[in-house]
Amino acid sequence: MRKTHRSGSWTLRRQEEWIGYLFILPFAIGFIVFQFAPLLSSAAISLTNLSFISNLSGVRFIGLQNFTALFGDEQFTGAFWRTLYYGVLFVPGVIAISLFFAFLINRKIYFRSAIRTAIFMPYVSNMVAIAVVWALLLDVNDGPVNMLLRALGVENPPLWLLGEKTAIPSIVMIVVWQNIGFFMIVFLAALQNVPGELYEAAMIDGAGGFAKFRKITLPMISPTTFLLTITAVITSFQNFGPIQVLTKGGPGSASTTLSVNIYQESFVQYHIGYSTAQAVVMFLMILIITVIQWRGQKKWVTYS
Repeated sequence: MRKTHRSGSWTLRRQEEWIGYLFILPFAIGFIVFQFAPLLSSAAISLTNLSFISNLSGVRFIGLQNFTALFGDEQFTGAFWRTLYYGVLFVPGVIAISLFFAFLINRKIYFRSAIRTAIFMPYVSNMVAIAVVWALLLDVNDGPVNMLLRALGVENPPLWLLGEKTAIPSIVMIVVWQNIGFFMIVFLAALQNVPGELYEAAMIDGAGGFAKFRKITLPMISPTTFLLTITAVITSFQNFGPIQVLTKGGPGSASTTLSVNIYQESFVQYHIGYSTAQAVVMFLMILIITVIQWRGQKKWVTYS
């Protein structure tokens, strides 16, 4: 009887395992087909001289030549630094502004639901429509923004999207405006989960508003801040859409980041192998930054 019981338990366990495998099978197939296989094929293509204008018979293995050529390519290095510059502006900007609005809406204010909806609406809006509206607003000659600045006495208002030094900050401003709704909602959920007893105890101890924010709020929402920081970093690299729609990498190459440069190398210059090598480099950049963030989370993330 014991053997039968053990055999039955073992069979039931095996059945549960196979049912579990069946549940994860659709995800596993999708991951292999749409993510893992393209990743391997990209790594293989980056080691070749593949081009749109050449026959497959002319494709040959060239090893790391594409990668070594990147270090001497001023267009690539410029795009690399502009990508980092874009991220340095975007990540702290979207985190700080969305946290501010989440903290504001978490308090009892009039029209809180309407304000929250208004802030979230740009996130679900079409990027092309947003770009058209902002291009009109920031028009150098007839845009409402510059007309207002001139009325206030500014003789030479910014060139915004047409300036070499203002193109990337202007794009970042628009993208931050579009994304703060999502980040704000997540921050708001985290703020509402902070136990009220902690604030009451701090109030009894005589702590002020800033002290409660620094000693209670920030540590309690640090896991959410960590998650959103990683999300913001990845979003900062996914900047092709807004840049292509707003400036197409211009003026000149002032707003040409890695994603835009990869597109131009692929579909304008037809250098598929070389552009894929750049994509692999960008993937490694995101991976390294994410690993550093994961390793550093123990120093500032508080899990309770």
